[in-house]
Amino acid sequence: MFLLVLAGCSSAIPDNPTAKSILKENPQVDILQYNQLIYTNVTKPEFIQDNFIKSDKLGEIKKTTTSSLFFKDFYAPKLPIGTEIFATDDQNTYTLIIELDGEQKIYKALIEG
Repeated sequence: MFLLVLAGCSSAIPDNPTAKSILKENPQVDILQYNQLIYTNVTKPEFIQDNFIKSDKLGEIKKTTTSSLFFKDFYAPKLPIGTEIFATDDQNTYTLIIELDGEQKIYKALIEG
């Protein structure tokens, strides 16, 4: 009986989007995975100037791939290998800053619920 109740409740909890579900719909989407969350590019010039300041370096893109099979942290379909990923100065874990060709871009986590 307990397993039946548990199974019924688990379907009510939304799952965060995965690389597999996103890349299936659009293999050219500008996303990256960090800390088991998918982040999407939301860059607008006013965001960079007004709201976000680059802080600690979190890592670099390790692999550029459009394959969702074994998509891991620091993988992205568009960003080149070596692209640096930074936290924001307010330590907002759902916002990342990447630096590419001297420009900063903002990525936001895709969170359900």
